[in-house]
Amino acid sequence: MTCEMQVKARKRLQIPVACVVLCAAAAVFPQATPQRRAEQQPTFRVASNLVLVDVTVRDKKGDLVKDLRKDEFTVYEDNTPQEIVTFSLENIPVALPENVAEEERPKTPVMNFSATPRPEEKKEELKDKRLILLFFDLSSLSTEDLVRAVTTAEDFVLKKSTPHDLVAIATYSTTLQLVQDLTNDRDVLIKTLKQINPTEAGDAPAEDLGDPSTSEDVFVPDDVQFNVFNTDRRLSAVETLAKTYREYPERKSLVYFSSGMTTTGIENQSQIRSTVDTANQSNMSIYTVDARGLSALPPGGDASRGSPGGRALFSGDAIARQTASLSSSQETLTTLAQDTGGTAFQDSNALAPVFDKVLSDTQTYYILGYYSANTREDGKFRKIRVEVSRPGLRLQHRPGYFAAKQFNKLTQTERDRQLEEALNVDRPFSDLPFILQADYFREDGGRCQVPVSLQFAGDGVQFEEKGNRREAQLEFIARIQDSKGNVAGVARDIVQIQLPEQKAEKVRSGQILYTTGFQLRPGDYKLKFLVRDNRTGKLGSFEQSLQVPPLDTKKLQISSVILGNRLVDAKENSQGVEHRGFGERFRGMEGGRDPLVIDNKKIVPSIGNVFVNRQTLYVYFQVYGAAEDPPTKKPHLETRLLFLRNKTKTLESQPHFVAEWTKESKGTAAVTMAVPLRGLKRGNYTLQIHLRDNVSDTNLFGRLPLVIN
Repeated sequence: MTCEMQVKARKRLQIPVACVVLCAAAAVFPQATPQRRAEQQPTFRVASNLVLVDVTVRDKKGDLVKDLRKDEFTVYEDNTPQEIVTFSLENIPVALPENVAEEERPKTPVMNFSATPRPEEKKEELKDKRLILLFFDLSSLSTEDLVRAVTTAEDFVLKKSTPHDLVAIATYSTTLQLVQDLTNDRDVLIKTLKQINPTEAGDAPAEDLGDPSTSEDVFVPDDVQFNVFNTDRRLSAVETLAKTYREYPERKSLVYFSSGMTTTGIENQSQIRSTVDTANQSNMSIYTVDARGLSALPPGGDASRGSPGGRALFSGDAIARQTASLSSSQETLTTLAQDTGGTAFQDSNALAPVFDKVLSDTQTYYILGYYSANTREDGKFRKIRVEVSRPGLRLQHRPGYFAAKQFNKLTQTERDRQLEEALNVDRPFSDLPFILQADYFREDGGRCQVPVSLQFAGDGVQFEEKGNRREAQLEFIARIQDSKGNVAGVARDIVQIQLPEQKAEKVRSGQILYTTGFQLRPGDYKLKFLVRDNRTGKLGSFEQSLQVPPLDTKKLQISSVILGNRLVDAKENSQGVEHRGFGERFRGMEGGRDPLVIDNKKIVPSIGNVFVNRQTLYVYFQVYGAAEDPPTKKPHLETRLLFLRNKTKTLESQPHFVAEWTKESKGTAAVTMAVPLRGLKRGNYTLQIHLRDNVSDTNLFGRLPLVIN
């Protein structure tokens, strides 16, 4: 796998292979899901045309206004006045002074959602309650930063929280864990916070500040792979938390403690927008806290890293890289906060102010409900505007919501138009979530083959009963744009699935993998991929920047590194799967060699690099530009794999030697290795690849993130 998956197209995309693999085994997804709750209607979706919106009102001095009446509000939807049918004022008491004795605190019933079931009538108990979620990103927090964040949270619980504050605690390392559901029991919260183990903190390797141009034969870390991989999974965890509490209409505040969420410009933009969209639908504001505090940036780095090599220390490049790295690590955190109505707290050693802001923002607000006069289920965005008759007041509320749409009422023309509009609209679709991986391999003539793999859970697909068989239909559409925004090509495929009842049930508990590919030239592009369930109309989208580097045989280079856990017969087609439309034509194109096929076996990529320790890890990549041994006219390559956890070696493979060119191209060698994962404990790992050309005495290093569940 590579995360610098960059694509280029000629005037027309060519897709040599398109196929679907149905996997009955349980999926290993990099998206964690806490215990499922009963599905409820979200705050900003239409349920019987009822829409809820909360409004904060302040006067000219910035003070909260608490005495407005229902008749002083007017709600507009797409500039059309709406009748307000429900109205309530949420007035949550502020924190008590620290000198208030325990026996003098107001007596409020203890609530603990972890210990008691929550039927519908329990929701009324949330009236005038403040809902706060504490989220600790263990995958990014260093041990020192985690201790600081936990201590700040403990101080809030002990000194500032009131019985009206319901607090939940979640952590993320390799998976999302809801370690404590909403409760106002301070003893339970303190006990839970003390159980967060500092040894689980990320302590990611320090960034290399040296000059890459002077480091040909030493390992220069490629943090791009880690950043994209981890950023996507962290965002998915935040989105899952938002969905978990969507059933409660009250405003929710998520306090996100991390040590930065590095962006690189090539991560999945759909995931960022989907997380923000889900948080807004769930009436959740995100308050991000950079637990690193005020960072000092000495030119050579601090004592946690070695001095940079080359000229970087003397040219100013080292400090420039440090500054750029810090800024980029805060960019996504700022976006999450600003786009959800929260606040980003950065560059301060005092973390406690985040709770002061949360308490202030959620002290007093109004919840207005109306039945939309627009009964059309057209799926369009409805803009909400709220006004008050009293002059001199400032209002804050969500901008609107997306209306529902009954897919089965659409004509074929309308369905086609929906896909076209979905490609052009600047919003994510997450009803059918999936993950995507794009890789690149060199071809003769200056082109590259770019295999693209999609994976999604089988239970997200609707199977229709047809006698003793089950049928489903999926539609895939992709578009690539160049750096100027021009459309370079569009690919489309319809997949019809017909399976016996028992096999369909196994697929529902497993995963579905769709693979296709492009023949492209080097360059910068942007890929947007859509998947639609043609039975229900559910849509999923994925966007990322793509780049294929120029690969030639003039110097030692490698293709993307593919990590997989299965090998399948390349000639075996999935029974019960039929490609229609463009997909069938893509199959028959000449020159459609699948680069993932080795000796008639196809490696199935493990998208997200998530494995279990009973599996075998298959590693595959191609090598270009290796020197030729004069006596044999063949290469002499040596590869070693090293598994690192918290900077400590946990497993090392035996050396693997390659002394043959591939059949397809002289100057190209293929490296295929298999490593049993038994004995590795659960957690995050770094897979370091060391490639050595023994003829030219040249070394290449690369590393990939790996998760063992």
